[in-house]
Amino acid sequence: GHLKRMALLATALSLSSCAIIEKNAETKRHAEERTAALAEHQAWRAEKGWRANTYRNDPLLATATADNASVEISLSEQRGLLLVNECIAMDFPVATGKRSHPTPSGEFQIRGKVKDYSSNLYGKIVDATGLVVVEDADTRTDVPLEGTTFQGARMPYWMRLTDSGVGMHVGYVPGRPASHGCIRLRPNTAVRLFNLLKVGTPVVIADKAPALQAAAPAE
Repeated sequence: GHLKRMALLATALSLSSCAIIEKNAETKRHAEERTAALAEHQAWRAEKGWRANTYRNDPLLATATADNASVEISLSEQRGLLLVNECIAMDFPVATGKRSHPTPSGEFQIRGKVKDYSSNLYGKIVDATGLVVVEDADTRTDVPLEGTTFQGARMPYWMRLTDSGVGMHVGYVPGRPASHGCIRLRPNTAVRLFNLLKVGTPVVIADKAPALQAAAPAE
């Protein structure tokens, strides 16, 4: 009985050490993949005029799923990152909230997705002929007069992040903060994210995206 227990213990230890070696190898492989992806991304950012463009790591994107993807938004740079297994797969322009309507920082999750969405907070007030009476209307302060109606701003490919109406969606991206707090995306980016991400996908909003801080060379 004692020998049998010893043999079982030796087998368990052997299997355990195999699992540890396998896990260490996987961790090492992932670290190498991440380092290679970072190097490629930094080389792209060294190119002239990169801010106007979108970076795509096609091999990484080919492995993207709703379960291994996450998003980071860099407020100071007006950039968004799509991470696949924590590696930068896309780096794209965004427009976040202007000073009067700042985009909140923190850790969020996608709470809902609506392909053809219109804001119930922001939009314009028009009269019966379609003439715009109030261009930048806010339903909390601007009440439509008799004969006028509120038309919510269109926010296609809407991905909600907060109960207070902050989300990611198609919109004008001028290279500076310009929204009422939402994260505006170019159409191609919004469609790609909308089709890939799920309710529950993590989204980090920070002054500088954590993935970019990890990429910064040590001083």
